[in-house]
Amino acid sequence: MKPPKGVLDRFLIQLFLVSKIFKYLGIRGALFVLPCLALGSYALFIAAPVLSIIRTVKLAENSTDYSLQNTVGHALSLPTSREAKYKAKPAIDTFFWRLGDMLQAGVVFVGVQLAFAIHHFALVNLVFVGTWLVIVVAIARHHKRLSTESDIREVA
Repeated sequence: MKPPKGVLDRFLIQLFLVSKIFKYLGIRGALFVLPCLALGSYALFIAAPVLSIIRTVKLAENSTDYSLQNTVGHALSLPTSREAKYKAKPAIDTFFWRLGDMLQAGVVFVGVQLAFAIHHFALVNLVFVGTWLVIVVAIARHHKRLSTESDIREVA
């Protein structure tokens, strides 16, 4: 029996790449891997909207999201208090993920109404990836501050 598509990719990324990315880039550097991959993906979709390229790039993007991004998300919460973890995680898992899903559905609905081609959707997604990168920069700065504060508390 053959495993579902992408399972082997996710397994290999988790097994071989995640630890190396954490080792060489750190948690904050690993935050930038998926947005940069998405930025390249959508730029490639604009230049070459070929189904086989889109399929391959989206498979890599989804595998990275599942393996690396989930691990980064859990690692980001390490310097926070236990109380903050248990309050923030349900909010992130329910409200923010569902908000993203709703926004995605809205983009697709509007795009279909306006008869968007693939490159139009890719342009819209490039705007979202740019916003994502700005948010990642803010998260990385906040994580650095939290990590520094928790290091100071542990020394004291």
